[in-house]
Amino acid sequence: MSESHKRVVREFTRIFKNEHLVDGIDHLFHPDFRNNFGPAVRPGLAGFKDVGRMMNTAFPDVVVREEDLILGGDTVVERSAARATHRASLMGERPTNQPVTWTEIHIYRMKAGMIAEHWVELDRLGLFKQVGLVADMVSRS
Repeated sequence: MSESHKRVVREFTRIFKNEHLVDGIDHLFHPDFRNNFGPAVRPGLAGFKDVGRMMNTAFPDVVVREEDLILGGDTVVERSAARATHRASLMGERPTNQPVTWTEIHIYRMKAGMIAEHWVELDRLGLFKQVGLVADMVSRS
């Protein structure tokens, strides 16, 4: 319910996403933090950091720009846009060394002034097309 929730999310974005300091975020996360990435990711903050390391390896110059930050009770919703260069493999593909862009929507549930839970919707299909993981299946007439 507080603007301080927005400040926490913005600090997280600055440190984790834009400064690429994956290990510099612990103070922003509740001890009972739960990520909701799915079964392929380790639970808790460790799995969350794994995703950050993977993205920072494939896209070392990634910059995330906040488009909207919406506060509702103990929830903060962030809509953002990212741009980067594909410098290393994300999932077995060869790096293209080309610029890529994608959009993200994050939902953060706050507890005691910290991030307690996280969900993300990422334009994976658009990103995977740009790095060659998925062929463009749309036929043009």
